[in-house]
Amino acid sequence: MKVTAMLSMLPMTAGFTVNTNPWGYSTSASSSLLEVHAKSKDRTHHDFVASVALSTTLLLVPLTASAVSGGGLDYANIDISGQDFSNSSYKGKDFSQVIAKGTSFVKSNLQGCRFFKAYLVNTDFSGADLRGASLEDTSMDNASLKDANVAGAYFSASLLDAKTLENADFTDAQLPPKLLPRICEKEDFAFGTNPVTGVDTRESLTCLD
Repeated sequence: MKVTAMLSMLPMTAGFTVNTNPWGYSTSASSSLLEVHAKSKDRTHHDFVASVALSTTLLLVPLTASAVSGGGLDYANIDISGQDFSNSSYKGKDFSQVIAKGTSFVKSNLQGCRFFKAYLVNTDFSGADLRGASLEDTSMDNASLKDANVAGAYFSASLLDAKTLENADFTDAQLPPKLLPRICEKEDFAFGTNPVTGVDTRESLTCLD
């Protein structure tokens, strides 16, 4: 059947007229098709722009919420000053460069935690389990390690600025060689027996009394 005959059988709908031109469709029909194509392109462009905008927004969302929930950065680089982190488990969490002034970690599980370059002024680690934790290059002015288990933990010279090491267990802890004699000589600083492990603080530091 010829194209002209087929078109003559179509209903005479709005915007579509039959014309026996060589192409078999009318100028009106051609215009309609072009309009549809143009609108389709506009929608595609709009969807693309919206997608890019959404992606940019997601990239700009602060990482704090997801970090604190336990992914990736954990507590690194945020301010938790004065907050209560006591009697909880944060085993293996990253607290690198955290600001924890006056924060309480009393009796918390902090095994293997990383406190690299953290600001730990007036921080309370009393009775905390800090086995294998990294506390290197920290600020520990007036921080308390009373009754803490810091076996195998890593410290820098700032440990000398702590408030007390009373009853702390330093078995196999890593301290700068020149720091140890100063800690042992500091009066009313490192003494007692850990209430959990039963280890003598000065013996765990290998102080030569």
